[in-house]
Amino acid sequence: MFPSHSQARTFFKVRQQGGMLVIALFIIVVFSLLALALTRLLSASSENVVYEVLGARALNAARTGLEICLAREYPLNLSPPVAVAPCGNPETGDFAAYEGLQQGCSFSVSSLLDKNVVDGPDTYSYSRFVSTGRCEAGDVVVTRRILVDAIE
Repeated sequence: MFPSHSQARTFFKVRQQGGMLVIALFIIVVFSLLALALTRLLSASSENVVYEVLGARALNAARTGLEICLAREYPLNLSPPVAVAPCGNPETGDFAAYEGLQQGCSFSVSSLLDKNVVDGPDTYSYSRFVSTGRCEAGDVVVTRRILVDAIE
């Protein structure tokens, strides 16, 4: 009525031939797709880090150029007075002379508006500056722009 132990083993061996091969192939395909997805995720993550770093450098380049230009346009009250050349339009510069900043970061500052504003007996000089910082590394180019209004 019941098959013997050796007959049952032979029966199951015949029925299971090739079953493990399909499971192994399925596992290999699933792990391959998982590895591919992780590789793409890490690649995108490292690219985002490059954009973040270059964006921070470009923003700092724009700030530096703006500070240079504002210091020339609105010098401190020094005694004795020091003659300072006004900011060019546009004022440009780069950081090639500074160690660690030779990767192609530069700035350009332009004065968009210069006018005198009369408020009763007082007259004010109103200026608007725009500063653009640009950094590049290989094929990646990042720019950041800052706009500042100044009143003297």
